[in-house]
Amino acid sequence: MATDESSLEQTGLIPESPPESSAVERYTILWLTNISHGVNHFQNQMLAILLIPIMADLGFGYAQVGLLTAAYSVMGGATQGIYGFVTPFVKRTWILGIGNLVLGVGTAASGFVGSFGGLVGTRGIAAMGASAQHPVGYSLLSGYFPNTRGTIIALNSSVSNVGSLLAPLLAAAMLLVMDWRDVFKIVALFSVAMGLVYFIYRPPVAAATSGPRSAKGKLLQSKASYIRVFKNKNMILVSLVMMVGGAGRGGGINVAFLALHFSRDLEMSTTMVGYALAVFAIGGVIGPVAMGWMSDKLSRTGVLQASLFLSAVTTVWLAFQGAFIPALFINLVLYGAVTRSRQSLTQAIVADSLPDEDHDAAFSVFFFLGFISGPMWAILLGGLMQGSGFAVAFLALAGSYVAGMLIMLFVVDPRRKNPQAQPA
Repeated sequence: MATDESSLEQTGLIPESPPESSAVERYTILWLTNISHGVNHFQNQMLAILLIPIMADLGFGYAQVGLLTAAYSVMGGATQGIYGFVTPFVKRTWILGIGNLVLGVGTAASGFVGSFGGLVGTRGIAAMGASAQHPVGYSLLSGYFPNTRGTIIALNSSVSNVGSLLAPLLAAAMLLVMDWRDVFKIVALFSVAMGLVYFIYRPPVAAATSGPRSAKGKLLQSKASYIRVFKNKNMILVSLVMMVGGAGRGGGINVAFLALHFSRDLEMSTTMVGYALAVFAIGGVIGPVAMGWMSDKLSRTGVLQASLFLSAVTTVWLAFQGAFIPALFINLVLYGAVTRSRQSLTQAIVADSLPDEDHDAAFSVFFFLGFISGPMWAILLGGLMQGSGFAVAFLALAGSYVAGMLIMLFVVDPRRKNPQAQPA
């Protein structure tokens, strides 16, 4: 029987199975994706601090910050939807390598801009490079760790938030000795280095193509996979949960507005703003792993409902929290823990809801649909911040989590529907 399966794999009639790989290979893939995701988040989150001098130098306000965030989200979200068609032709590790190189180019170019329009363009390039990390990285991990994917996806999310934790601290420290332009140029080197590592690494088990050998066959396979994904009720509903939630999807809203609120409204120093964002990131490191582990042991849908409810509560608290540092920091660590858990929990439900061969298409569709509302939220929040202030803007975010809870009432926990999917 083993010989027959081997022959079938060589003909491409059945996919090669990542779970048959060695422990060394699985954990190499895990930590490659963990580290590159952390670098990805560092590049994104450092903008929270850099925007303070950038806005002064280039002369723009809150509304333009919303447009900048929207442009980044559009470029990143649109390209996330295509990877289900790309993975049959290109190794997943190579896709991640190319993505990191493009991210590095866009980040470095941001250090040379002289206008708001130029910054929008270079951040758009960076977004296209960063777009591969979520759908391709999580598809890899879901295949390599099928029985503990809630914990593993959450671990990846938490490690990425270590990048978010370090970004404001290091960016604030770097601004003490150099211009914001130099920060972009130096940090870009980390993404370039990460991209080269992906090209050097050669996984023993195929990390990309399987199935039909002809280009036409691969395209038909991808098309069929996308059709199955769009027909899956859970998949669409969980994507809607990501769409209606204004923050916590990748830090975009928080990156754009929290630092400016702390600096301008609460009159905190740049260094203290860095500390505040680091505290927020600490919550983002702890929360996903804790809730991901609980979702593996309990109900994924139940844990996600609890996360959404606590996200609404902590967002309302943050909307009215003043500059009293102890209370603010307690709020931020809890806010980070629950709002940054939603993404890893929804991804685990997506992976549970569809077979391994559909994961590339599933994660591409999920991140495309889940993030496509990002531009609208960014523009809305920018307008609310400009016209009505921080409290009104974040009350709107709190309401978005309540909307997510209502949608979750119609989501079925795939592991309860199929007990064989439960981990041993």
